[in-house]
Amino acid sequence: MFDLAHIAMVVRDAERSAQFYNQALDFAIRKQSVTPTFKAVFLKAGTLVIELLEYLQPETQPRSKGVIDHLAFRVKDLPAVMAQLEAKGVNFETAQPRKAFDGSKIIFFHGPDGERIELVEF
Repeated sequence: MFDLAHIAMVVRDAERSAQFYNQALDFAIRKQSVTPTFKAVFLKAGTLVIELLEYLQPETQPRSKGVIDHLAFRVKDLPAVMAQLEAKGVNFETAQPRKAFDGSKIIFFHGPDGERIELVEF
């Protein structure tokens, strides 16, 4: 019934975050929009679309409910992806992946605004 259209994340600097997702994670920058109140950058990798939202004016209604804890990306070869990201300057929360409750191997790192990003190898 529903297909995911995109995930929107509030960031401090949309251009800086777009460059991170483009250079470190190979997301393609699809479109950008600027209004008097915000900048939006849409990024795409496969079927996943992320919208980076930078508010240019203070929000009139703070958004504190429904905060997303992290983004998780499935990868086929976790050690190879980790090596690629480390070469691009990414630092992981731990030195080694750990086993998750479902048997997958996982590891976390952070984006430019501190957002947690998880890599999952099944």
